[in-house]
Amino acid sequence: METAVTRLETLEDPAALLKELPVLKSRYQSLCAQMEEISLEQKESMESIRAALQKTMEMVQALQQQTQLQNSPLSAQEQTAAQQLNLKTGKEMEFSVQEPSSPGSTDPGSAEEAQFIPLTKEAFLSVPRSIRSTVKLADLNTFYKELFNHFIVQNNRAALSLSQMKNMNMKATDSRIRILEELGIVEVNKQGNVKLAV
Repeated sequence: METAVTRLETLEDPAALLKELPVLKSRYQSLCAQMEEISLEQKESMESIRAALQKTMEMVQALQQQTQLQNSPLSAQEQTAAQQLNLKTGKEMEFSVQEPSSPGSTDPGSAEEAQFIPLTKEAFLSVPRSIRSTVKLADLNTFYKELFNHFIVQNNRAALSLSQMKNMNMKATDSRIRILEELGIVEVNKQGNVKLAV
């Protein structure tokens, strides 16, 4: 009874209400900050899931093309799920998956066109924020393409050090290398030298 009476008195007393306002405001701000953090993490998780699913579907499509299998149509439920996740399906994917180049291809330019696929925003966002920090996707793709040209188009096999890459005017930085390593695109040996993971 005493607590209820005390609360009633507090509600009726404007001075007491004013004293409570800073506490309530602080709690509200704390809750808002927590909600924003949860929302960000949820968004990153969804982007990561989308990237993983897209990559899986592209791999399946590429395997089907290589083995000349017919595409089995998606069920209504699978199509709905793919649409909700903004994934490419069916005919759309035929344009996004590159055909493997023929073994006899000798033109470096055509090999690059046939094989180099820039990283998508989804794949980039699947890397933890602490690793990608301030790196921009366009800069990362430029560096990735430079590595691709060196190792695949020019067929070099020896791993490169950071200083060698910089001498070759590559856009190499520790953070860009770490992102590509996280995505399984490059391998870094004990000496810190880099090569494509192919």
